[in-house]
Amino acid sequence: MAAGLGLVAALLFLAIVGNLLREGLFGLTWHFWVGYPNRLGGGGIGPELLNTLVMVGATLMVTAPLGLLVAIFQREYRPAWGRPLPAINRLQATLLSAPTIVVALVVYRVAVGWWHWPVSILTGCVALAVINWPFMILVADQALASVPDRYRLASRALGATRFETAWKVSIPASLHVLVEGWGLGFARLAGESAALIVTAGVNVSRHWSFWGPGETLAVHIWYIRTEGLALNRDAEAAATGIALMLLITAVIWLSERLARVLRVSGENRE
Repeated sequence: MAAGLGLVAALLFLAIVGNLLREGLFGLTWHFWVGYPNRLGGGGIGPELLNTLVMVGATLMVTAPLGLLVAIFQREYRPAWGRPLPAINRLQATLLSAPTIVVALVVYRVAVGWWHWPVSILTGCVALAVINWPFMILVADQALASVPDRYRLASRALGATRFETAWKVSIPASLHVLVEGWGLGFARLAGESAALIVTAGVNVSRHWSFWGPGETLAVHIWYIRTEGLALNRDAEAAATGIALMLLITAVIWLSERLARVLRVSGENRE
């Protein structure tokens, strides 16, 4: 039964990808990759590609260390502290389960309504950070949980503090799991659209800045299919979808390769 359902899912996925390739593959020209978008058709995705890389990269640079710090506290310090932190757990569960558009509306209210920020790349980064932070905690916690307890006990027996154990033992031993999880986090954020429509906007600026509008690839697909005026909008949306899939595939492949190298290196050190 499970094998049959898996086969059906695989066939449906191949059918969707095949349709995208059929409609948009020939549109992946050099001009399309680096050109400026044209709402009437024939434009490119250069700014959208840059916005996606910058916004997702900046978000991961902030949320990955913050998530790791919380996970270190939960794994290395909280057992000795002896008291649970239900507030953090409830906040993490709430943010993981809440629709991203709801999170984006809250960020919009605070950043745009109270702080008077514009709908911009920076506002979109804040929304992505709030969305991604609990996921990074989950990734880091699972990575640290994969480290055998005997490593920590051996480190503590040699006189290391909890911080030294976490920094010199737990993190290096789980780094390959962290890297792989961060790659999945990139894929999760790169496909986000609803939250960024509200906070980052649906257009781009000729003069790039963090305070300018920041349409991403996923938002660009949504805009073309719903508001686009080009006669070939289906082909442009399909080509943009292929570009987004190629970007995500490349990042996941690189993260898996790096994780494999780190795992082999760790095994050799042992």
